[in-house]
Amino acid sequence: MSWRDLLQKRSLVYGGSSAAAVLLVTGILVVVALMANRYSYRWDLTRDKNQSLTAMTRAVLTEVKAPLTLTAFFPEGQPERQRAKEFLEMYAYANPQIKFRLVDPERDPLKAKEAGYRYPGNVLLEYQGRHQMADKADEDGITNAVRKLLNPEVKKIFFLTGHGERGLKEMDRKGLNGAKKAMENEGYQTEDLNLLTKAEIPQDAAALIVAGPTKPLFPNEVAALKAYLERGGRVLLLLEPFQDAGLKDFLTGYGVELDNGIILDMNQVTQAIGASPIMPLAMQYGPHRITRDFTNVVTIFPLARPLILKQGVKGVSLIPLVTTTNTSWEKFGQEWMKGGKATYDQQTDKKGPFNLAALADIRPAPGKEEKGKTPPQPAPKKEEEKKACLVVFGNVDFATNAYFNLSGNGDLFLNTVNFLGSEEKQILVHREASKAQPLMMKGWQAWFLMLTSLVALPLIMLAAGVRAYLRRRGRR
Repeated sequence: MSWRDLLQKRSLVYGGSSAAAVLLVTGILVVVALMANRYSYRWDLTRDKNQSLTAMTRAVLTEVKAPLTLTAFFPEGQPERQRAKEFLEMYAYANPQIKFRLVDPERDPLKAKEAGYRYPGNVLLEYQGRHQMADKADEDGITNAVRKLLNPEVKKIFFLTGHGERGLKEMDRKGLNGAKKAMENEGYQTEDLNLLTKAEIPQDAAALIVAGPTKPLFPNEVAALKAYLERGGRVLLLLEPFQDAGLKDFLTGYGVELDNGIILDMNQVTQAIGASPIMPLAMQYGPHRITRDFTNVVTIFPLARPLILKQGVKGVSLIPLVTTTNTSWEKFGQEWMKGGKATYDQQTDKKGPFNLAALADIRPAPGKEEKGKTPPQPAPKKEEEKKACLVVFGNVDFATNAYFNLSGNGDLFLNTVNFLGSEEKQILVHREASKAQPLMMKGWQAWFLMLTSLVALPLIMLAAGVRAYLRRRGRR
């Protein structure tokens, strides 16, 4: 048989054509795959476009001109990890400057601790040397964090020192290093402040925090606090039991009174989590912006004292923020600790609930202008911005390293700082997860779908197969 006859053989012709077709299709698929990997494109065919970023987010991401790294903290094996990866891919797709990675905080605890990791779902954003932490891997949290990073303004939070306050650099259980990292991840700059070396609180202070002073403040320091509030300052005061730090009269002037007691509590929730009676729980919160989203959230306050609120102080509006349960009680003095008798005594103890935290909304007092001078008329918006606020907690341990990441403690502290720092957009708001939307079809639509998929398509395939078989058989 000659080569010409061999090349004209029917089996070789059909076989060669099939092989060429397979190679051609394979080549096309390889080229398409390479092009898709290099020039990817996404189509969102969902009805409410819940698989795409909103137009507002895409507009914000266009302002990202330098590398932006997103680090999401999820343990291996969590189903949320894969969903978070798919969600972060949308950000990386929207802007090639954005890169992301997933870190298991259980396998790499050192990296998680250095980043200020609090709980699974945190996303750390790093941009041009600045850091911002998003609480959850959702669009609201990440986009707000990106917007904060793009804003070059960095607000300063000062911590008073010199009176035995809790330290920002302390890594032990009683330190505030965890709170410090959390505030820095919110975009704040934290600094120590000693009023014995400075005559007044700096003008660029977004807020001042006094965290558990054990020694009395000097009169000039108390006067500096008053002057700061009079010019529209924001102060967060965290107190310990049996220590008023010389601020008793100062607080009375704003309607907050102190006594010499400590709160104890023992209920079913306390017993279930194995908490001590000296660790009262709170599940009731005020309607203020700081706490209004705390629904079914428990906060823990070890070694707390009650705050006695006296309404009616001129120019001051008091708002309770956190309240203990009805099962709590207050013991006075420290003598009972020697015998270890922590049970409720109807004769000497006071029954709860008690206020654990409160906010004093302070309006500027009129008549402070000098004689002969016409006071300036500020715009209403500026006057609102200069309104002073004093937030008092009868506890400091809830914000320490030992308890900051327990339940809602960290959120409560950060919400308070964000409110005082005029960053209410960063206050944590719990959003309901999107629910699945079932496909609802009318009667004829259901019948059409069933007949098309179960009857028509199989019959077409069968008819095409029979026709091909008969055609080949007729050529033999």
